[in-house]
Amino acid sequence: MPIKAGFSTKGFESYLEDIQQAGKDIDAAAARALQAGAGVLLPVMVELVPKDEHDLERSLVIDGPHQDGNRIYIDVGLIDAPKEIAIYGGVQEYGSPSKHIQAQSYIRAAWDRMKSKVSKAIRGSLKAEGMVDS
Repeated sequence: MPIKAGFSTKGFESYLEDIQQAGKDIDAAAARALQAGAGVLLPVMVELVPKDEHDLERSLVIDGPHQDGNRIYIDVGLIDAPKEIAIYGGVQEYGSPSKHIQAQSYIRAAWDRMKSKVSKAIRGSLKAEGMVDS
């Protein structure tokens, strides 16, 4: 049961089409750009994750980039954590009304805090490769 924040190059379609027309390797550039965004997001998840004997912090990872047809994506969070850790991580993220456990969001909270900086990191990476103008 992965608990993750995923993001992709959705919203950059017109840029990607222009890049492809220019003959540049868009897949590799998009993968590097997503890695840049993930590098901004993961440290904040690690900062926000509850610190206790379950050590969720060690199970937070970047997985990818992956490609499915024209879609390139990356996942950040509890991806391949053991079942017990994933369940515990889900309870921490979402809470458990039946057990009266309050949510201590670290994945959604990190995304909410950093989504603008993640987008800037992705755009900056694409800009550095000459893929976007500004």
